[in-house]
Amino acid sequence: MATFAINQELNGIEISFEAKPEAATLEALKANGYRWHRSRRIWYAKQTAERLTLAESLTDGQTAARVPAKSAKVEAINLDNLGVKPDNFSYHGADLAKLIREDLKRRGVKGVTVRSRYSGYTTAITVTVKATAADFVSIEEGTERFNRSSFTIDLDRGIYTGGRYLYCAEWEKMTEEEQTATHRGYIAECIDRLTSVQFGYSWASRAHYWEFTSIFWDKLTAIYKIANQWNYCNDDIMTDYFDRGYYLDIDIKKPEDFAPRQDMTEDDRAAYEAERAKEEAERAAALAKYEQEQKEAEERRKAYEEQEKKDTAAILADITVEDIEPLYITNLSGGIGKECNLDELNENIGATSSDAVITRKATFSNMDIFETFGKYLLNDWEFVAGKGGTASEDSRLTSENIHHLNEDQRESIKWYMCDCIGVYVNKELMLVINPEGYSYPRYCYKPTEDTTTAEAAGVLENQANASYTLPSFYFPEPVEKQAANLHVGQQITIYQCDGWILSSVYDNAGTIADIAPGDYAQYKGLYITFTSGKRSFIRNDHDCLIYEGIKPRLPEEVTSRKMSANMSMLLNYDELFPNILEYYGKQGIKPIIDTIQR
Repeated sequence: MATFAINQELNGIEISFEAKPEAATLEALKANGYRWHRSRRIWYAKQTAERLTLAESLTDGQTAARVPAKSAKVEAINLDNLGVKPDNFSYHGADLAKLIREDLKRRGVKGVTVRSRYSGYTTAITVTVKATAADFVSIEEGTERFNRSSFTIDLDRGIYTGGRYLYCAEWEKMTEEEQTATHRGYIAECIDRLTSVQFGYSWASRAHYWEFTSIFWDKLTAIYKIANQWNYCNDDIMTDYFDRGYYLDIDIKKPEDFAPRQDMTEDDRAAYEAERAKEEAERAAALAKYEQEQKEAEERRKAYEEQEKKDTAAILADITVEDIEPLYITNLSGGIGKECNLDELNENIGATSSDAVITRKATFSNMDIFETFGKYLLNDWEFVAGKGGTASEDSRLTSENIHHLNEDQRESIKWYMCDCIGVYVNKELMLVINPEGYSYPRYCYKPTEDTTTAEAAGVLENQANASYTLPSFYFPEPVEKQAANLHVGQQITIYQCDGWILSSVYDNAGTIADIAPGDYAQYKGLYITFTSGKRSFIRNDHDCLIYEGIKPRLPEEVTSRKMSANMSMLLNYDELFPNILEYYGKQGIKPIIDTIQR
C-alpha cells in the first residue's frame, strides 16, 4: 500500500510505500523525476500535473496529511533612535559597511550581509538579504495581490507568460476556467522567475513588490531604514548634479531549490489581512482629511465672497470716476504685471518702468477704501474695462512696419502707455493702471520721486518732432529684387557669416560667372557663382553685405571693436556688420546688396 502527501512549503509531492515497489513502478517514478530520500524513506519531486497524476495512480488516491508550509517568523527589529551618529563617523568604504553591519545585528536583523564598493567617488553599500521560500507569497496570495483587474490592465500592452505574449484579444476568447488557470500560471511564473531582486524602499510602493509577504516586506523596509539612516541626498537630477553620502542597494537572494507555494498559511493570511486593514484605515483617514479640507476651503470661499461683496459695495460708494483731458505722467515704476494685490505689487515694484498718458481719473476720498481696492487687483471693474494700450509718436513708425521691428529698432523708439487710468486718493496720485484692453488692473504702476505730470498734447508733440531727427529705419527689399544690382562679369566682395568665427565673415570675392535662384535646406535665395568656381548662397533674413569691387580684408580696428574679451578669436557677428557699414560709409561706398534690418 502507498500514500502521497503534498509538501506546501517546498511545493513538492512525497510518496511513501509500505514495501519496496515493483521494478515497473520504480522506472515510472524515475522517469517522472522522482528521487529517493534515504533518511525519510520517501520518493519526492517538485509538484507538476503529470507527477500528481502518477502519484494518484500509484496510491489509488490515498493521501496522507499535507506537510504544512512553514510560516515566516516575525523578527523583532528595533527602530528606535535612528540617525544618531557615533563618534568618528565616516561615510566611506569598509568603515561605513562595518558600522551598518553592526547596527543591523544590534537591532535584531538576521540573515544579512553588508559589503562596500566605490561608485565613482562615492561609496556604494550593498545589503544582501537571504530569503526563504516562506518570504515569497504563495500563488493563492499572489492572485489576490496582483488580481484579475491589474492583470487585465497589463494585457493592453501584452503580458509575457508561458513563453509568449498574451494580449486582450486572446484573453477575451477564453472561458472563465481558462482565464483563472492563465492568471494563476502567470502569478506562479512571476514568483518563480525572481532570482536576485533589488529593493529600493525610498522610491517604490508596496504594489511594486507584491511577490513579498507582508512579514518580509516589513523586514525589508526596516533593513532599508536602518542601512539608510546616516545617508543624505542633495541630488538635482534636472542638472545632472549628484551629491549624497552613499548609494544603497538591498539585494534579495532566493534559495536555489525555490518553488512557489500553492496556498497561504494562517500566519500569511493574518499578516495579509492586517496589512489590508491598515491600508484601508489610511485611505479612510486620508479621505476624511481631504473632505474636511474641502469643507474648510468651501467655508473660506463663502466667507471671502461675502467679504468681497461688502468691500466692492464700499469701493463703488466711495470712488468717483471722470474722463479728463489727457495728462502725461513720467517715471512710473511697476511690477511684472498681473499682481493680485498691492502687497504683491510692492514686492515686485521696480521690475519695469514707463511713462503714461491718463485719460480717466478714479478718485477715492478715503485711504482705507483705496487699500481695500488694492486687495482686488485681479477683479473686473467697470471703470477699467476697455482702457489702456501702448503707443509712440515716433514718425518712423507706420502701420506696415510696426509689427516687423527688430530688437534694436524697438529699443530706439520712445514708447508710452496710452489711455490709462490714474487712481488718486483725494489729489494724490497713487496708481496708474494700464489694463491693455482688459477689465481688470492688468499692469499697475506707482509714482516715484521723479514723477512729473503735464498736459499730454505738448509732450507728445515734442516727442514727434524729436523723432524727425532720428535715422530712418531700413527694411531690406527681398534679395530677388536687389539682385538687379548684380550682373555677370561684375567684380564683388561678399560679407556674411553662418557662425561665430571671424575668418568666415569674409565670405567670398571675385568675378561673377552666374546668378541663379535656388534653395539651401528650407531657405530660398540666390546662388552666386564666381569664375574661380567658388559659389555663395545669399537669402532673406540673413545678414549679408555685398560691395562692388574686390575689397581687401577688413582692418583689425573694424573686426576687433566688438570682439569678446574672453575669447579673442570669437565675436558676435551681428554686431560686426554695423562696423562694416560705418567703415565703408566713411569712404562714401554703399553696398549693392544689403539685407541688414536697422
